Order: sequence, then C-alpha cells, then structure tokens
Amino acid sequence: MLRRPAKTNSRITLKEIAHLAEVSVSAASFVLSGQAEERRISAEVAARVRRVAEEQGYIPNLLVRSIQNGRTNVISFYNAFTYRTANDIYMDRIRAAVELSAGAHGYDVLIHCDQRRTAHEIFQMLGGGFCDGLLFFGTPDNSELLDLLRGARLPTVLLNHTDAQGILPFVSDDYRGGLRQVAKALVQCGHRRIAAFVGNPSFDGPMRVAALKESLREYGVELRDSQIIEVYEQHRSPDDGLRFLMDSPEPPSALFCWHDRLGYETLEACERLGIDVPRHLSLVGYDGLHWPSTSPHILTSVRIPLESAAEMAVALLNDLVEGRHTGETGLSYPVTLLKGATLASSPG
Repeated sequence: MLRRPAKTNSRITLKEIAHLAEVSVSAASFVLSGQAEERRISAEVAARVRRVAEEQGYIPNLLVRSIQNGRTNVISFYNAFTYRTANDIYMDRIRAAVELSAGAHGYDVLIHCDQRRTAHEIFQMLGGGFCDGLLFFGTPDNSELLDLLRGARLPTVLLNHTDAQGILPFVSDDYRGGLRQVAKALVQCGHRRIAAFVGNPSFDGPMRVAALKESLREYGVELRDSQIIEVYEQHRSPDDGLRFLMDSPEPPSALFCWHDRLGYETLEACERLGIDVPRHLSLVGYDGLHWPSTSPHILTSVRIPLESAAEMAVALLNDLVEGRHTGETGLSYPVTLLKGATLASSPG
C-alpha cells in the first residue's frame, strides 16, 4: 500500500511522486510528460506513476515545463498609460477583445496591474519568462520602458500606437483617415469656427488634433492654437474650457473632443452651462463608445473597431512568437464616423 506524505498546504512535488511510486525522478518526469514509450519505460511502471500522481492530486509545475518547452502559451497585456479606473468602458472593451482573440489563437492572457514598479522592474517582469509575447497598449513615444523593449528579444506588438522609431511592430487605427472624415463632415455642415479639447500631451490627443488641424486646412479652415484647450491641464474642467471658448470674441460653432469619455463629460458641462447641443454648439468625439451620461444625446464620434484591432494585434504577435514575421513594421485598420445627435449645421 502506498504511503501518503503528510498533508500540508504546499503542492506535492515530482520528487515526492517518484518516491511514492518507487521510481527515479527522471522516470516520473518522463511518464507525466508523455514520454514513457519514447524512453522505453514499462507499461506497469508508467501506470503506477500515473496512479500515484492522480491519487496525490499532482499538478505539473507549468513554469518548469514552459522552460523545458520554450513556450508558456501565455501573452502579456500591459497598459502603458499606468492608470485604470472603475467603469472604464474603453479598457473593459479592449481587454475583452484581447482575451477573445488570444483564446482563439490558443493563448491565455496575463494582465499586469502593479504600476508601482520602475521601468526597469516592469521590463524584467514583462520579459522574465512568464509569457511568450507582449501586447503593449497606449505607449507614449518617450517611454523609458519602450526604449528597453526595442532592444529586447521578447516578441512585442504595440496596440493602438505606432513606434516613432519604426522598430517595434504595431497595430493602430487610421486616425488620419478618421479625422479627415470629421473635417469633411464639419465643413459640409458649414462650420468654420472650430475648437478642440485635448488631454495630457503624452496621450493620443495632440496627435489626433494635429491630424484634424491638417485636414481642416485642406478646406481652407484654420484650427487656431488658441482654440485648442488642454482640459484638466490648462483648464480644470470641461466647464472652465467651455466658458473660455464661448466667452471669446469669436466662439466656436463646433468642438472636437479627443476621446468619447471627455466628449460625454463635455455634453454634461454644456447642459450645466445652458449651451444647446447641437443648436449652439456641435460636438464630435473619438472612439465610438457610449459612456454613461446624464445627457440624452448620443455623441457623433469616430468609431474604432476594437475587436478588429485586438484580432490583428494578437495574430501579428502570434506570427512573431512562431517565427513567421514577414518584417512588416505596422498595420492599420479603417475607422468610421458615426453620426449621432450632436452634429448639426452651423448656426451662422
């Protein structure tokens, strides 16, 4: 009769299984990794090892096995913006899309949550063998961590951000195409006085506003720097930004918000300030997400197909992991302007 080891809170080891089955550790390892026949281990010994392992509830150490096989079948997802709030619809959607796409390719997803580490500590964690590859989301171009990853051998794909140095592969939205659609829609509605709300300079806001500015210029419309407002930086809130714009000698008839969360916050601020949207002010956002809001309006917005973005990014990362990368540095996917209830003809 087999002797059971004293019950503890720690997992049973391969060495203990080998001891109970009265075989060597290497023989137990070969049996439990499916190499019994290849290693010419008798059927009787193999059956005994498997029976002991089952009785003892043995679970192989996947970290050890991944080192042996060179694969973990896990990919990491890292949010380089280093913030996460409850009820964040955008992050909920992008993470769900990544999970579904990763599962379809045979991967689990490791989410990194501890933002207290230094860039070097994060780099060691990301590249320390827990995963086969990395999806790096929302990367600012001046990131120290990005510099470390450029020189690493860890397969890495930037998601919804390009690499300014052209080293790391990326999957990103065609934001220039999206802002061309915004510019065309605004001009067709007769808007000539246009303003923009932008956010932290390290985020995508300045890039999107610059693309809108360029597209408007093609129609002979100037988005002046004085009409580009840094909400929560230059002004404390959308309310303050709106007061500044609407009290100016030439108030705008249309306002672009660099993402939809800010767009819906601005809609609520318009209601507080008595600004009739869209009769007095048209609003356009970016992302195509309907955030919870007290406003009855659906924001006109550029829709990013997050599911397509995740699928393209995971597929590209899988090609990198399996050595099938063609050398292409970046992929982009189209976006669409969804006309909600916040864009109308200019009151002028």
